[in-house]
Amino acid sequence: MPKGNLLIVDDEPLLLKSLKANLEEYADNIFIAENGIEAMDIVGKEEIHCIICDINMPQMNGVEVIKRIRESGNDVPFIFYTGHGNRDLMFEAIKYGAFDFLDKPLFNGLEEVIAQGMKNGFNKGRDTTEDEKEIMSEYKRLLKELE
Repeated sequence: MPKGNLLIVDDEPLLLKSLKANLEEYADNIFIAENGIEAMDIVGKEEIHCIICDINMPQMNGVEVIKRIRESGNDVPFIFYTGHGNRDLMFEAIKYGAFDFLDKPLFNGLEEVIAQGMKNGFNKGRDTTEDEKEIMSEYKRLLKELE
């Protein structure tokens, strides 16, 4: 069964390689970008089903990347991670419909979140069960508390 395409965006080349190697089983193709500009180029050329992106990057931070992707009409699941937890950036990411938010370098629950994000992005427009739509990470718990 096809899994879809994943894009990983980070300005640290070693982390990109490590994440790509660790997430190969979750996607048919994994694209990597070392900055937001490269990410925008890839999203413009390829069908991407899920994006995992660092927030703090030079040139264009992750929130600017999701903002531009959303402005283009693309609602691909977007998973953020950062080594510098920042509630303000998290709330800005929420405003643009971030799928989830993880802390690096621990990446607790990364595989589960990627699996759900890929499934969600690949199944857009298809019928899915409620179980497939729901994931309860710390980020999702925070959203529920804010309601």
